[in-house]
Amino acid sequence: MRKGIEFLIALGLASFFAVNLVFVSLVIPINMIHPYLLKVSHDYWWPPAEAVEGLRPLGYSLFLGLLALIFAGFVARRERLSVLGSIALYLPTFGYFAFAMFFLAGVGVLRILWLPLIDISPHVLRLGDIVYLPYTALTLVLIPMFLMAGISATEFYIPLSMIIIWLGLLFFVLGASTWLYGRFKGCKIIDFWIYKGSRHPQYLGFLLWSYGILSLATFIGVRRGGYLPEPSLPWLISALIIAGVALHEEIIMTKKHGEKYLRYRDGTWFMVPLPKQVSTLITAPARFLLKKNWPENAKEVVYVVILYGAILVLLSLPLALLFPIR
Repeated sequence: MRKGIEFLIALGLASFFAVNLVFVSLVIPINMIHPYLLKVSHDYWWPPAEAVEGLRPLGYSLFLGLLALIFAGFVARRERLSVLGSIALYLPTFGYFAFAMFFLAGVGVLRILWLPLIDISPHVLRLGDIVYLPYTALTLVLIPMFLMAGISATEFYIPLSMIIIWLGLLFFVLGASTWLYGRFKGCKIIDFWIYKGSRHPQYLGFLLWSYGILSLATFIGVRRGGYLPEPSLPWLISALIIAGVALHEEIIMTKKHGEKYLRYRDGTWFMVPLPKQVSTLITAPARFLLKKNWPENAKEVVYVVILYGAILVLLSLPLALLFPIR
């Protein structure tokens, strides 16, 4: 009886947090942030609108400040700072999403955060376009199902992206409720329920949720004139930072719990279940760099994050150059 009550409390708290996340993501921007930002600028296009030229120092300062926050989180071993910085760096993507979905042009001014990138070229934002490959592969599998449901091939991106968003929220709720329940029980290592299939289900939930937002922002198109460079690079940076934070947390857990955590780590997927051959291929660059299977300190984590960032940007470069901005 007590276990059931503890689980319900954990599930309730996790669901409450997820509902608030949706509230913060939609209700607050629509009813509070958008009307205020309209006074500053209707939107932020390329080249920069005159109304936001005066915000350029602010944009540069915010961008550099977030990079400093992310770096400080790793140096000071305060992972939450790095996660906070990576999420904030992703926020302007919501400006794309809100503009296309809800015509919230004012929220588009959030993109001043990316001014150092946009001032180089709008194509810089597309140097993470390789991340669309899973979405593209998924569409090839699901298009027949959407056609059978009467959804045209040109409109399937909306339901597909929404499925990804809701899956992300589901994983987040399940991960958070399992973690809270484990803490109620005094567990030092959470290795049951959803944690049996993923060592970081809450991070996975955020990545799926944000990937769904990214796909909507990219494929829904611009309906009110102008164009928006596809913001794949900020999502890629945010995802790599979160993966790095997860790796760093595992180093800390290994130091605290030794062999017990190593057995759990070696028997559970990092984020999502993958075939052994695929997992081996994905981890090959890190193993080549480190000469071992896993990083053992913060410096090695940073090396791995930079390595994968460089590889993915190089793979994205042909896509950004060959395909026009939508």
